[in-house]
Amino acid sequence: MGQVLHGHENHVSDIYSIYVTDYTSKSGTFTEHSSEWCPVSLADRVLRIEMWRDKAVTLAQQMKPGEYWSLDNVRMKLSNGGYIEGSFSEAAKARKLSVADVDTNHHLQALLQCVLL
Repeated sequence: MGQVLHGHENHVSDIYSIYVTDYTSKSGTFTEHSSEWCPVSLADRVLRIEMWRDKAVTLAQQMKPGEYWSLDNVRMKLSNGGYIEGSFSEAAKARKLSVADVDTNHHLQALLQCVLL
């Protein structure tokens, strides 16, 4: 579960990358983001997830910065550069979350508390 920060097409047509955060530090992730969508204070708290297969790519292209999503079954792997990143292909296991669900979703509640700090 996390907040979408950014997304972009890859050089490979059937992969779309999103960058998400749950506001916790992640050792081993790529921390040298130098772009306006990733403040330096978040660099070690961002996970790149490669979305692949048609439905997952289409879903990723519809995700907007600031939205909260739950992605079940993200598979962790090492990138070619040796950094930890995720891989996701099962669009049916993705759910867009609503702030209105905060009273019934304790994971979303914890995430939103991090956002407000």
